[in-house]
Amino acid sequence: MYRYLKNIKLTLLNLLLITAFISLGVWQLDRARQKNILLQILNQRAALTPYQAKELVTTADLRFYPVSLKGKFDNNHVLLLDNKTHQGHVGYEVYIPFHAQGLTNPILVDRGFLPAGPNRQQLPKASSIVGEITINGILNLPPKYVALGAMSEPATAQPSPFPMRVEFINIKALSTLLSQPLFPYVLSLDPKHPVALPRSPQATPITPQKHIVYAVQWFAFATTLLVLLVAL
Repeated sequence: MYRYLKNIKLTLLNLLLITAFISLGVWQLDRARQKNILLQILNQRAALTPYQAKELVTTADLRFYPVSLKGKFDNNHVLLLDNKTHQGHVGYEVYIPFHAQGLTNPILVDRGFLPAGPNRQQLPKASSIVGEITINGILNLPPKYVALGAMSEPATAQPSPFPMRVEFINIKALSTLLSQPLFPYVLSLDPKHPVALPRSPQATPITPQKHIVYAVQWFAFATTLLVLLVAL
């Protein structure tokens, strides 16, 4: 009787795990489908004529639209997004407010990657961009994040807390910090622009093909358990 009950429990546990693995596989396939749609939207919009400031209506979905803006960078408020890598180097993603003609609020511009200094206390400095300039790039929402702490470290006794190291980009919090509302989208500067820093552009951190690989793995786990269940 005990052995019978034990077999029943093992069978139920295996069936539960098989169901879970199949569900995870289906979820990964759905994620692959979503990423494919996202990439199609990106490719379609990136091929359009760049939007001008007057065409940027914040109530619309502006993700992945190309833009061309004329204005000035705010070199006094440089943000360094922590924990970024590029070609094996650890460093920061550089964000700078840009005051564009025709836009009521400044927009954060992602200039690209900057390697870290020799220690955490010494922050790298991006070259200043002085005077009026025309920039072009792709609009996107701020990068997603999971907030496990404060956005930035406590202010020091230095005359200015900038350049400031931040753990994530929160438009609302940064608007409060800068004492001015920011445009709700960020602009990823064209890597070919003269003032752009190095970057490895990728619309989606995980490609659709990668999701399919993960799905196959989950289905393989489920199949293995099913074979073992039947055999034993």
